[in-house]
Amino acid sequence: MRDNLIPVIVGRKWRIAEGYHAVELRTTSRSVLPAFDEGSYVTLCRSRAGGRASVHPLLRVSSFSDGYVVGTRQERDGQANGALSGFPLNERDEVFVGVPQSPPTVLDDRVRSILFSGGIGAASIVGIAKRLASAGQRFEVHNFARTADRAVLREELDALRDHGEVYHYFDVSNDLFEQQTSHAMSPARASTQIYCSGPPAFMDFIERQAREWVYADNIHKIVLGERA
Repeated sequence: MRDNLIPVIVGRKWRIAEGYHAVELRTTSRSVLPAFDEGSYVTLCRSRAGGRASVHPLLRVSSFSDGYVVGTRQERDGQANGALSGFPLNERDEVFVGVPQSPPTVLDDRVRSILFSGGIGAASIVGIAKRLASAGQRFEVHNFARTADRAVLREELDALRDHGEVYHYFDVSNDLFEQQTSHAMSPARASTQIYCSGPPAFMDFIERQAREWVYADNIHKIVLGERA
């Protein structure tokens, strides 16, 4: 059995980008769930005993105060894809939510921060960028998506342009992706902080590139998706 799991009911869904949904979660008792920081994520389990689980970014929705809203990748034609296999979050399902986890964010105006996002990982990166902006720190975001319509929370990222640099890349080839990410990290000081969230292969590639420039402890991967 996992500690600190709270039963919740899946509520309505709405599209936040092509292929991605926001999903409401309310406690069965309508009680207030624990507060969370920008960029945080939660683990959802099918039962209180744990077992199959999935990690989702928390979305800040001002009109929704008595529950959580999480981001998720949409099922295809009624079937869950690989990232959601066994965890489609259908309306009125009961699931169990853990305590919000906040990714480490280094607030130090002496260091540079570079953020990389792909897919639903943009939800976590938006949160980290907001925390940096609130602290008065400059940063740059490099956001990748198949198309502009599939770019998650694109408007929220663009709204941060007064505080940092924001770049979007759509439908880039593997070679161009390597060039763009390499250019973003070079030259970088060893103290530069690298944040990334997206598909596993995306993050693994960012990590390999980043290790050529920065200390390993300065690479922060926000891993979302299914867990055994």
